[in-house]
Amino acid sequence: MKVLVIQMWKPFLCTLAVVSLGSVGCGSKSSLEGVPASGTVLYENEPIEGVSLTLVPQEGVKGRGGYAVSAADGTFKFQASADSEGVVPGRYLVLFQKYAMPDGSPVPPGTSAADANLINQLPAAYSQPDQSPVYTTVPDTGATDLAFELSARPQRRPPR
Repeated sequence: MKVLVIQMWKPFLCTLAVVSLGSVGCGSKSSLEGVPASGTVLYENEPIEGVSLTLVPQEGVKGRGGYAVSAADGTFKFQASADSEGVVPGRYLVLFQKYAMPDGSPVPPGTSAADANLINQLPAAYSQPDQSPVYTTVPDTGATDLAFELSARPQRRPPR
């Protein structure tokens, strides 16, 4: 009789175990799940087009960061990769670059930075990880109002 009861319950217990294991972690965000992150970048109080923004993860951020390019109105949307919108929540160092041809004209599509000897039109401090004074935090819920105000005279990097 005891063996018969165990045999009857065995399929139920196996199913319960599989369902329980399959639901572990459900309902909570993965530490690498991206959240929306967007905003506006200004240069000397004006929207600026064609700025490449790079998020460099700081301590504790699990993920590779993110990147974006600003539109004519200065707006941007970060993404972690070409097929992944959003970024992992956390604190980031932000780097900025705006490339142009040596004569200041726009970069033609398909032009290689190495071949064209492109120049960065923004102050060098904004593109150097050891100098950039700009940090941001992307909260767990995401952020659609990130605002970066760049200047021809960047402030000194804050002490860590």
